[in-house]
Amino acid sequence: MTYRFSWRIGWAIAPAFAASAIRNIHVKITDSAPAPFQEAALTALTSPPEYFEGLKKEYEFKRDFLVKVLTSVGFQIHSKPQGSIFLFAELPKNCLLSDVEYVKELIKEAGVVAVPGCGFFHTKLSMEPSSEASCNYPKRYVRFAFCKSIATLAAAAQKFSDLKNATRYEHPSYMRCVKG
Repeated sequence: MTYRFSWRIGWAIAPAFAASAIRNIHVKITDSAPAPFQEAALTALTSPPEYFEGLKKEYEFKRDFLVKVLTSVGFQIHSKPQGSIFLFAELPKNCLLSDVEYVKELIKEAGVVAVPGCGFFHTKLSMEPSSEASCNYPKRYVRFAFCKSIATLAAAAQKFSDLKNATRYEHPSYMRCVKG
């Protein structure tokens, strides 16, 4: 049987005073993990190391595949994730759309879903005037998940390729976001 561990579950080990505070916060923020998640966590904790080595290789392959797809259409990848299933990519330099606009167009034109990066950044709340570049920085990134099946990632790659090679665009500003 093959197991996939894509849910979020965790634990903390801490001195009693810290554990008490963690427990109080946890009770107010979350409820207990559903029984199937607890059983899956037990399975994960008792799985052989070979399973995790294979899982690591699989995710590295998927990550590297997505990096190749995105860079081929002009995205910039500044760092490859080492322990996550998400990849942040900077929009192509010639893209005039914000992250939110780009994601909307990507869904509409290609059926590929990404998450605008602006929700993952804090803006500086200082009295000093900020440059236009520093204000726009959070709007230049999009987050993609590579924990999908190879078939799903390949389909997304094909859709990016189709956009790159298309001769008809209804949205000229979107066309400038895809390297041709």
